[in-house]
Amino acid sequence: MASNPASLVQDLIDEWAALANARVQWETYWRDVARYVLPQTEGFDSLIGTNINAAITSVVSTPVSANKSKDLYDMTSLWAIERLTAGLISLKTPETEYWHGNQLDDYFGADPTHEEQEALERLRNYQFKVRSNPKSGFWGAHRSAIKSMCGFGDGWMFVEEVHGHDARIPFRYEYNPLVELYPGVAPNGQPNRMFRVFRWSAEQVVRKFAKDNQDAEAVVGKKVVEMANNPKQRHELVTVMHAVKPRDDSDRVGKLGVKAGAFCSYYALPDEKHLIGEGGFYEFPFHRYAWSNTGTRPYSEGPVAYAIGELKSLQEMAKNELLATSALLRPAMAVSGKNFVRLNFNPGAVNPGLITPDGHKLFEPMNGGVRPDFAQAVIEARRTSVREMLYLNLWQIILQDKQDTATAALIKAQEKGEMFGPVGISLNEGLAAMTDREIAILGRKRAFDKGSPLEMPDSMANKNVTPVFSSPLDRLRRMGELVGMQRMIEFATAMAGGDPQRLAKIFARFDDDEMLDSARDILGAPVKVLVDKEKADDARQAGDQQQQALTALAALKGTGDAAKSIGEGGAAMAGGAESVNASPALQRMLSQAPQIAPQVANAAQRAMPQQAA
Repeated sequence: MASNPASLVQDLIDEWAALANARVQWETYWRDVARYVLPQTEGFDSLIGTNINAAITSVVSTPVSANKSKDLYDMTSLWAIERLTAGLISLKTPETEYWHGNQLDDYFGADPTHEEQEALERLRNYQFKVRSNPKSGFWGAHRSAIKSMCGFGDGWMFVEEVHGHDARIPFRYEYNPLVELYPGVAPNGQPNRMFRVFRWSAEQVVRKFAKDNQDAEAVVGKKVVEMANNPKQRHELVTVMHAVKPRDDSDRVGKLGVKAGAFCSYYALPDEKHLIGEGGFYEFPFHRYAWSNTGTRPYSEGPVAYAIGELKSLQEMAKNELLATSALLRPAMAVSGKNFVRLNFNPGAVNPGLITPDGHKLFEPMNGGVRPDFAQAVIEARRTSVREMLYLNLWQIILQDKQDTATAALIKAQEKGEMFGPVGISLNEGLAAMTDREIAILGRKRAFDKGSPLEMPDSMANKNVTPVFSSPLDRLRRMGELVGMQRMIEFATAMAGGDPQRLAKIFARFDDDEMLDSARDILGAPVKVLVDKEKADDARQAGDQQQQALTALAALKGTGDAAKSIGEGGAAMAGGAESVNASPALQRMLSQAPQIAPQVANAAQRAMPQQAA
């Protein structure tokens, strides 16, 4: 523990207060998002208009506000944000595909060998196996973070290093709601500190921080222990602060384990000003999903920021349309006299005394000028605007134009990728930081040592590994490269003008291996679909030899037929060759013909599997 825990906790509270003050300007926007788009979100209403000290104890104290949706008269925004979340996940991080690979980050070094590529692929496969394991919690946390990003502009993932013997799950993932978080950024704009303020029950606090400690009061304080031991109070909520910030280099000297890491970690009870936990991280454990690149700002604006005005107008128009419809169905009545009781509008109801003996009505509906149909037209226009702002039209575009030519399809695919290009690039930054931490954790667990299933070749020693993204969205953005190759082939074909010899000379300039490797990378195919270039060269050499032998056999057959007319059998064939003064080479071919045929057949059988691979 720190030498002066009380002073340290006060310093943490002061730093948190500064970050909280910087966040206030965003909270009004978040409150509108929570009201009109994500009504199930907790805690934002309690933070607006409160002071710092009150906010600490009110975070997440508001229950889930499912009844907030009762104030919504049009559900277009709720459906749109769900569709946007699902669509972005399917394009950027689909559950059924590998949406990133791994590569060496030495961009000026030699291309990785086939062995290195296979090792990087094994690492990728293992990362996805861990994420798909329900115990890791990845997909639930990931979806929540993406949804938060689509709504509020930012979503946060926490990657926890698992200590212990269960190597199947070396790291776990946790979604942290934006309302609990107060981030800070480095001068380069990268997140480098985080204050998370949340609420746990007294029992949870004791179990987490003092479960195996005999002196629990010294760890979490007497008050919390008494609450945890009291059946009536153990479920009462206690405010907890988790602070992660860069560690001073001088503070790392002479320390072991996580306390020597680049980031220090403190858990505290701010109400009690009591430090309950201290540790550290080798890498920053919070990873940001940002809708847009914000420069040096700790927060970003999502698509809802530009649609919030339309959303407010849409709700007001939908409310008015409902009132207009109600006025048409149950209009106000003008009645004669002062003694009429309240009219009964129920079906089959009887309202006596409203008609005179001569048949004149003593009441008149007052619904003149009510036009629900006009309101519906305006509402639909607003809905269309909201759908466009939240990218719903994109999914229709993606499902269209399936009958295009190959080139037209590639061009349109590139255009679709550019529509989501900025958010895809911004999201890559958070995902890259997450994968970097995963790899670092695996390295500390010695998963790359000799004898490990993830063993790396000696050639990769002291080399850094970084992710390369290959999601459908990333591939759509790279379709321009395939468009270029397609157009080059078309141009070369047109340039030949139908002359086979000229076409052959032109296509001799094309590097088939490079084009295949580029296409495989862009399309996201596994490395194993193409054999190593050395094996391919061997297969090509065998194929050339096969073709030469087959050509020789064809020549032999023709020569043999000619020779047969001169003599009979193999002897006559050889003799015929001599009689026409055949070259020594041809004579050797003729004499070796019976042995060549089976060799050619065997060579063909050996070459065919290699060509297929």
